[in-house]
Amino acid sequence: MCIATAISLLMILICAMATYGAYKQHAAWIIPFFCYQIFDFALNALVAISVLVYPSTIQDYLRQL
Repeated sequence: MCIATAISLLMILICAMATYGAYKQHAAWIIPFFCYQIFDFALNALVAISVLVYPSTIQDYLRQL
């Protein structure tokens, strides 16, 4: 629960920095937001590839839940 709260607060901070940077036209304030977007895209791509490569493993995992 603490980790989820910390991540949420960090995302609020990053989004606020991006908004402020866009408003004041300071590119350095926007960079953390784009870094997060690249990281998120890479993570989602890895998940999508794993679903395509190992569909039976994921079906077994879902059955266990």
